[in-house]
Amino acid sequence: MIKRTTVATARKRVFGIVVCGVMALFLFGLAGYMAVAAVGRLGLVGQELTMRVTDCEASAPVTTSRGGGRPDLDCKGFVDPAKDPGAGTRRITATGFSSAPVFGAPVKVAKEPWGSWVPVDQGGWNRLGRALSPLIPLAFAGLFATAPVAAYRRWKNTRRLPEGASA
Repeated sequence: MIKRTTVATARKRVFGIVVCGVMALFLFGLAGYMAVAAVGRLGLVGQELTMRVTDCEASAPVTTSRGGGRPDLDCKGFVDPAKDPGAGTRRITATGFSSAPVFGAPVKVAKEPWGSWVPVDQGGWNRLGRALSPLIPLAFAGLFATAPVAAYRRWKNTRRLPEGASA
């Protein structure tokens, strides 16, 4: 005689619904993080300054497992006193440069909501891509959220049936 070791269908369905719910919550959180990060990178927070870069250093290794790549750069510089008279000659560090800026040239930086300074996206396509980037995880979150929402509605409606009736 062969012993069967399969799990009941209802148990599998509940496990799938829980997994879909967890994935939906994760993707909603990711979309929120990307939206808040986009606010900083687009300079919409209201704390935008002009910085003159004095030196840059790599924050990650230059090589990847495939043998190539480019690092993110952390650049230090002084706030331009002509653009921000209240700042004086304050020195700040901006992280996340994808390429080395021209030393001594003014670069727009903005403060992200969690406190780090980042370069402001300048190109139109970069700004559009940064603004629309939270929509991708949001769409997948909506897709994953349909299973738990449908299961909750089904559960709620079965509780309303009159006694003795079946779904």
